Amino acid sequence: MSIENIEEKKNPLIGRIELTFRVDHFGASSPNRLDIKKKISAIQGSDEKLTIVKKLDTHFGASYSIGKVYIYDNAKELQFFEPFHIKVRNLEKEKRIEIYQLKRRKEPYKHLFK
Repeated sequence: MSIENIEEKKNPLIGRIELTFRVDHFGASSPNRLDIKKKISAIQGSDEKLTIVKKLDTHFGASYSIGKVYIYDNAKELQFFEPFHIKVRNLEKEKRIEIYQLKRRKEPYKHLFK
């Protein structure tokens, strides 16, 4: 799996970097969001907790995916601008299950995003 940066924009108003990237995964399945998140945060030298994979599209039969990643300057901006379902998608499977169970029982779950 190789990642190529297509476009990089700095959004100073929101306090984030917006990356558009291409992932080549010839002969393998579409990559996991968490794997992409780890690789891009390592390439950019950013904190993994402040990196959000917003979108990941793979066309049928193609051996590459196009995606969008937001790298925030601080956690407060991330919590304000990102919707609930995107924040949950960028967590490990165990945490996702726990958050959905707590939300269903109407118990507090926001501490799990930290």
